[in-house]
Amino acid sequence: MLKIENLRAGVEGREILRGINLTIFPGEVHAIMGPNGSGKSTLASVLAGREGYEILEGRVEFLGRDLLDMPPEERAREGLFLAFQYPVEIPGVNS
Repeated sequence: MLKIENLRAGVEGREILRGINLTIFPGEVHAIMGPNGSGKSTLASVLAGREGYEILEGRVEFLGRDLLDMPPEERAREGLFLAFQYPVEIPGVNS
């Protein structure tokens, strides 16, 4: 399970994520959608542990562990990492 509670994060002194709350249970599939600049990539980068992002507040629990205390390599071993590819088609969603 991935549980995000009141996550606030930013980069270079600018707050981008402002209180994200999300719970994803095993077996669920979610799509993070929104206009350019809405924080989709920032959320993914923060969850993956990319450098340069500042966590201002909040908790992220992944598989019962504090994700924000895990180094990126450990997050990747647990299955949480960024891998860009051609997007999977989702019925009813246009790009």
